[in-house]
Amino acid sequence: MKKIVYRLYGLLYGMFRGIPLRKKKVVLYMIHNSKFQGNLAYVYEEMKRRDDSFRFVIVSKADLLGKPGLLHKIRGVLYFYFILNYHFATAEYIMLNDNFLPLAYMNIRKQTKLIQLWHGVGAFKKFGLSTEEDPFVRELVYQGNQKMSQLFVSSDKVIPYYEEAFGISRERIHATGVPITDYYFDESRIQEAKHRVYETYPEIKNKKIILYTPTFRNTEEENNEILSRFNCSNLSRQLGDDYVILVRLHPQVKPTVCNYEGCIDVTKYDDVKGLYAASTLLITDYSSTMVEYTLFKKPIIFYAYDLEKYDRGFYFDYEQNVPGYVVKDEECLLQAIKKSNEAELLEKQEKFLLAEYNYLDGHATKRVVDLLLNKE
Repeated sequence: MKKIVYRLYGLLYGMFRGIPLRKKKVVLYMIHNSKFQGNLAYVYEEMKRRDDSFRFVIVSKADLLGKPGLLHKIRGVLYFYFILNYHFATAEYIMLNDNFLPLAYMNIRKQTKLIQLWHGVGAFKKFGLSTEEDPFVRELVYQGNQKMSQLFVSSDKVIPYYEEAFGISRERIHATGVPITDYYFDESRIQEAKHRVYETYPEIKNKKIILYTPTFRNTEEENNEILSRFNCSNLSRQLGDDYVILVRLHPQVKPTVCNYEGCIDVTKYDDVKGLYAASTLLITDYSSTMVEYTLFKKPIIFYAYDLEKYDRGFYFDYEQNVPGYVVKDEECLLQAIKKSNEAELLEKQEKFLLAEYNYLDGHATKRVVDLLLNKE
C-alpha cells in the first residue's frame, strides 16, 4: 500500500513539473515537527536577511494534520498530495530536516537544489541506513537520498558516518557546522531562554539544577523501567535542598507508571535548549542531545543502566568516548553527581568537541547559506 502511495506522489510531482520553475522560491518542509524551528528556521532567517526577494513556503506537520475532525483530515491529505507537491515541483530550493520516502519516486528537476538540513547534530547513535533493517524502507531512503544536492554536517570527522547513514558520496557532504548550534554562541538568546525557564518554574532559581533526559527504548516495559531506575524521591532526599531535579522524557516515551515525587516533570516545556541553558548538569543515557549540550562545557553524567542490552549501536566506543562519567546504578549516579568536577571532565569534553565540530564560532548558518547561494 505504501509503495502505491509513494508512486502516486511521484506521478503527481511529474504532472506539476509542467509548470515553470519559480526562481528564488524556497520550500522548507518540517517533516515531523509541528513548530517551525531548528536548522530550517535559522537558514530561513539568514536567507531572508540577505535578500528579501526570496519567496518562502513553510510547511510543518501541523499544516498537514491540522485540527481534529474528518474535514481537517481531508484537507491535510489534499494539501500534502497537491499543494505541497506543486510547491516542490516549482521551487528552486527544497529544504528538508529528515528523510522523506516519496522522494524515491520523484524525478527532481535539475534546476532544483534538494537540501538536507538534518535535525541531529554530530554523530553518536547510529541512524538512517546504518540501522534500518526493512529492505523496502532501506531502498526508498537510499533512492531518495541520491537526489540530494547538499547535506550539511558539524565536522569532517563525522562525514564517513553520514556517508554510511545516507548512502551518498562525501562530495555532497559539507562540514560547515550545523545552523542550530549558533544558539550556543548567542549570549543574549541564552539569557532570554534561561529567564523564561525561571519564570515558568520559579522554585528552581538559585538552586543546582539537574536535567535528566533519557531516550526511548523499544518496549513499554523498558520505557516504564526508565523512571523506576531513576528514583526521584531518593535522589532528591540524598542531594538535599541545594539541588532540584528536572525530568524531560522523550516524546516517544509514554510510561504507564510515572512517579515524579521529588522531581519536576518538564517534558512538555517547549524549549529544550532553555532547559539546557538553565541547568547545572545533564544526566542522560544514549540521547544525542549530549552532542549539543557539550557546547556549554557543563558536566554530563551518562546513566547507562542497560548498556549491555541497548541495541541501537554507536559510531564509536560508548564508554571510552562519551564526554562525561558513565555510571550503571543509582548509587554510582549519586556519587557522580556529588563529585561532578568540571575541571576533571574538561579534557574528555575538549576531545569530544574536536571530533564533533570543525567550528566553535556561532557562524554555521552563514557558512551554510554561503554555500547554498554559491558565495563561499
